[in-house]
Amino acid sequence: MKTLVKVKENSFPVRYNDEVYKVGEELEVLSEHAEHPSFEILSVVEASKKRSTKSTEPTE
Repeated sequence: MKTLVKVKENSFPVRYNDEVYKVGEELEVLSEHAEHPSFEILSVVEASKKRSTKSTEPTE
């Protein structure tokens, strides 16, 4: 599950997935990383439910 977080004021820039995020910027992180002291938790992102693909039977 993912969590939407914001880099807190007075924090150093944060590197996550090879991207650098500065103070005030928002990003999605894995829930286990959301408790980092540099992050302010904004919300939990609901996992999108995947649709199952229905197979169509050939018509004659």
